Amino acid sequence: MSKGKAQNTFRAKAPGIMAKLMADFPLQLDDVAAILGNFGHECYGFTKLQEISPTVKGSRGGYGWAMWTGPRRRAYEAYCARNKLDPASDEANYAYVFVELKGPERHAIPALRGAIGLAAKVKAFEVAFERAGAKHYVSRNQWASLALEAWYEAKSKPAGAQEAPSPAPVPVDPVKTAPATPQAPKTHQPSIAIPGKYEDAPKNGTAGKVLAAIVVLALAAVAGALGLSK
Repeated sequence: MSKGKAQNTFRAKAPGIMAKLMADFPLQLDDVAAILGNFGHECYGFTKLQEISPTVKGSRGGYGWAMWTGPRRRAYEAYCARNKLDPASDEANYAYVFVELKGPERHAIPALRGAIGLAAKVKAFEVAFERAGAKHYVSRNQWASLALEAWYEAKSKPAGAQEAPSPAPVPVDPVKTAPATPQAPKTHQPSIAIPGKYEDAPKNGTAGKVLAAIVVLALAAVAGALGLSK
């Protein structure tokens, strides 16, 4: 993993771990930054939990945030087994740091608090807790400074300013989205007036005139017949 990606991982995790340490122990911000500086160096910003090149040739090397080696590594693994914890998890690593700082490594707390300045605190924690074969204080100090930067950056963000997740897609309404039932095409109706019962007889025109002539002839015939009978 590139150093940039390791630093991003470290920046994301460091503030939360620092807050827990200050809640669980009588430590100030510089104290916990010094602890994180040591852890950042040991496990490359929480990205390399297994020691890459063990100092002791042929050994399994160190493991975890603090790069526990030898008896301390075996004790950590036994602790995880008893408590059914994944040794690679943040939960397990923090839990065992807590156990050590409350127990066999508790002397690291006053040593850390008694040092003045960030660099001095980084060294004090390394000497009291890490006891590393290779000191690399320059790297430890850089990670400690990065921890402080991450802390202040996280605190500068307003509450709830984290990026909002993408909205969930709107559920499909089967009623609204179902295709409309095809309708039978409407039959075109011709615009013809249908005769009603009062519209069946012709009114004016040729048929009316013929009917009138027939009536006249019939009346004339009746009149003639009457005259003849006299």
